[in-house]
Amino acid sequence: MGGLIGMGLAGLPKSPVRKLLLNDVGPRIAASAVERIGAYLGLPVRFKTFEEGLAYLQTISASFGRHTPAQWRELNGAILKPVQGAEGLEWGLHYDPAMALPFRETTPEQVSAGEVALWHMFEAIQAPTLVVRGAQSDLLTRETVAEMVARGRNVSAVEVPDVGHAPTFIDPAQVAIARQFFLGAP
Repeated sequence: MGGLIGMGLAGLPKSPVRKLLLNDVGPRIAASAVERIGAYLGLPVRFKTFEEGLAYLQTISASFGRHTPAQWRELNGAILKPVQGAEGLEWGLHYDPAMALPFRETTPEQVSAGEVALWHMFEAIQAPTLVVRGAQSDLLTRETVAEMVARGRNVSAVEVPDVGHAPTFIDPAQVAIARQFFLGAP
């Protein structure tokens, strides 16, 4: 969602955005990926332990690539919150479950209209833009990235191997991509 918001802000006249990194998202997103995300987003899941919650989140986040247990904890720990259950303290997910509604209620006509609007916002971006795609992403296709490079003003792209949707920028090689883009430094 941050990338879509970023495109909207960067595409505004006199935008203060000086550089934009889009992490595995673009004006066109694959419907099958939206369906996949919609299948688990907003579910009222509860876990007996924090570790059980981390294991669940690791399962639904597997496309993010390989991570150490400490990295999974860093990525997902803040998403879990203690909640009072029928049998005592449990763990739930810390986000608004209503966030899932657009994934389930959007019509094909709305998707088409939204894509047109997103392309207009994207094409209006003046700032240098780096599109980062996970090589196994089911959300952002290689074809869409190629179209973004062709239709954008100052757009470059890089593909991260062994990752789907989306690179987490915890791995040093991924951090180096962002550092090089934003700071021009290795």
